[in-house]
Amino acid sequence: MDNVKMGQFILELRKAHQMTQKDLAEKLNVTDKSVSKWERGLSCPDISLLTPLSDIFGVSVSDLLNGCRSSVEEASAEADVNNILQYAGESAKSKMKLIQDIGTVAFSILIFLGIITCAIVDVAISGTFTWSLIPISACVFGWLVLVPIIRYGIRGIRTSLILLSVLVIPFLLVLSSLIDASELLMPIGVWVSLISIIYLWIVFALFKIFRTRTFIAATISLMLTIPCTMAINFTLSRIVATPLFDVWSAISFAIVIALAAILIFIDFATRRNGKM
Repeated sequence: MDNVKMGQFILELRKAHQMTQKDLAEKLNVTDKSVSKWERGLSCPDISLLTPLSDIFGVSVSDLLNGCRSSVEEASAEADVNNILQYAGESAKSKMKLIQDIGTVAFSILIFLGIITCAIVDVAISGTFTWSLIPISACVFGWLVLVPIIRYGIRGIRTSLILLSVLVIPFLLVLSSLIDASELLMPIGVWVSLISIIYLWIVFALFKIFRTRTFIAATISLMLTIPCTMAINFTLSRIVATPLFDVWSAISFAIVIALAAILIFIDFATRRNGKM
């Protein structure tokens, strides 16, 4: 679908019917600015406006989407349906991309404002950069890791995981240099980060493998939190002598097992209903 071609066709039809942009906008309950954007190919009409537009100009929906009058009339209904479906898909993608762009800009602005606020308050109080470097470095790290997901959605998860895997150790080194009592930060942080990143990559792989059975992927991911937690607890017990297993661990594992059982039941019920 060519937005410019469609816009030019709408422009030609409007002029042929001796209508102004405002006249057409009033008939469709939109603004004349929207009509102007259509005609310049900067945007396209909402799918709900295709039928009213075709009725106003006396053309088919396919003609509007193709940007020209069809020379062959047969099978026009089927062509309309196919074109509408294609248009709906492209329109949805366009709206999602706009939402992702807005989300990326909004998130970046919030991070920037957070950095500026911390810097101003720190300099105003101490006259130099002291504690503010910690939240500033955390903001930069968070922005780098999360922006791919916000900008590209599911397609950005792999990039975010790669960035997380590559940047987490440098981030911990930066924190270690900024925090006075940092003798435990690197030993704990490196091992906990390593275990967590391995877990996240396994979860990512599971949802790739079981892409048609997301409940099974979620079940296995939930159950893997138990050995992951135990590995982290073991690391902490070796470094700071914390208990390997306590009451809260038992409660957490029981909740995880219960949730996993529910997901298995949902998967079974879904597959069973799909076969009926």
